[in-house]
Amino acid sequence: MNNNNCISRDGWFSFTLADGWAEYDDDSTYAFWNETEASWTGNFRITAFQWPNVTDPNEDKADQYITTEILENAGAQKIKLGNYNCAHYKKESQQDRDNQVIYYWITGKQNDIFICTFSIDKKQETMPINERELISVQKMIASIKII
Repeated sequence: MNNNNCISRDGWFSFTLADGWAEYDDDSTYAFWNETEASWTGNFRITAFQWPNVTDPNEDKADQYITTEILENAGAQKIKLGNYNCAHYKKESQQDRDNQVIYYWITGKQNDIFICTFSIDKKQETMPINERELISVQKMIASIKII
């Protein structure tokens, strides 16, 4: 990381990390939290995939995946964040007796896909801090660049 610019471990994408956010160890994904807040305000994760062996330059696996996400998830909508189309929706879940809300943004192009999530405690959903954090998360997602 340099000046909040994060480059993936394998060097194929980058994005701008919001001020005050820090990465924590998670082997299977890129995971972040806002370390400047007095209490936990949620976890932001980016899980990145590349489809191997896509030889047709006109085949857009990411667009197909995004379209499927919109069709299969109630309330999902297609939005544009940064340079890419995105499926966006939220779901509620329970983990260790805690009710959570998980916001999803699935974005990318061609054979590159980014599954981005932001998880919060259900009690935080209507709080002003959640709205501020969602804005920060969407700005980070909008800054994703395929290198």
